[in-house]
Amino acid sequence: MKNKDITRRELFSYGFMGSSLLAGMALLAYYVAQFLLPSANKNPTRKIYVTTTDKIGPGKSFKFKDLKGSNITVTNTGKEFIALSTKCTHLGCQVFWKKDEKVFYCPCHEGYFSPQGKVLKGPPPKPLNSYKVEVVDKAIYIHVDEVLSGRA
Repeated sequence: MKNKDITRRELFSYGFMGSSLLAGMALLAYYVAQFLLPSANKNPTRKIYVTTTDKIGPGKSFKFKDLKGSNITVTNTGKEFIALSTKCTHLGCQVFWKKDEKVFYCPCHEGYFSPQGKVLKGPPPKPLNSYKVEVVDKAIYIHVDEVLSGRA
């Protein structure tokens, strides 16, 4: 067996192949980590100002649209503020608050939700989407997910 010297061209070729292999393995490790650690995939949230506490008395609600145009209702239960999407989880119809019955009602297929957004009856498969509410010096904020480009 002869001892062969490596040419400069072969050295660069081996170096390029080795660095490409290393980059591919790093990319594979990243995707494996994304799969095994789904909590790392969560979108960051943005805090949005809604209104002040004196404008939503106990038992009252305040409706507004978030930055994406989704309708959200913030309700003062007397003990806490609850923020819920007004989009039905069945087929996306608009839900309405029935003050006398104290329920959210979807007229499309007779869906009923509790004041906390839980399904009471009807075809909706899951509760209304809820948002974290934060009160700071009488100002009410909700936390909404930011959708990053490239993520669904």
